[in-house]
Amino acid sequence: MDQDPGLFDTLHSMRAMRRLKPDPVPDALIRKIIEAGTAAPSGQNLQRWSFLVVTDDDGKRFFGERYNYWLRNRFAGLIETLDPASSDGRVMNSALYLGEHMHEAPVLLFCCGKRDWPFVVPQAARVGLAPPSYGAIYPAVQNILLAARGLGLGASLTTMHQMFEPEMQAFFGIPEEWGVVAVIPIGYPQGKFGPVTRAPAPSKTHFNRWGQGKPGLAAPEV
Repeated sequence: MDQDPGLFDTLHSMRAMRRLKPDPVPDALIRKIIEAGTAAPSGQNLQRWSFLVVTDDDGKRFFGERYNYWLRNRFAGLIETLDPASSDGRVMNSALYLGEHMHEAPVLLFCCGKRDWPFVVPQAARVGLAPPSYGAIYPAVQNILLAARGLGLGASLTTMHQMFEPEMQAFFGIPEEWGVVAVIPIGYPQGKFGPVTRAPAPSKTHFNRWGQGKPGLAAPEV
């Protein structure tokens, strides 16, 4: 059966787009993106996900101010030492740009997971809030990012909200039994999509046993 080249072109050109235009994104496209997320697999098909779409100025400003503060707080030392012309420096610059302009993103999509203890955690150790269902949410998040790319929209996966999650959940009225796994800013990109740069797949692949290779498939760096 022939592979769909459109799918693989999308996979190999989907990168974090942190510079977004303020132009509004139609609700129909946001719905299409979320529907792609809900097409993802989940354990026992329980679909323990929910999505909060934030487009109002107050909500975006609330989130953006805190996101930008904690981004600079957590990476303060790195920001001072990185060469802005280096590859890492360019990535950091784009992250800082996103932090400064987060409130201008047309859409903030909160990807939430129902809290549920993993099987490995014994009953006696289940104290406090359970973590959200990462195994269900991250496949949905990946579908969302791919769908945005397929529609010509820029998006990026962010998790800095962890630094102020209780305050954020109170502001947006997110119930305690749900945890926010990722917040994805979405909008039309200022730049252009292009091929991603990654280490060769064989260098990250082991065959049968850790550290073992196979010509043409696995050549792990050990």
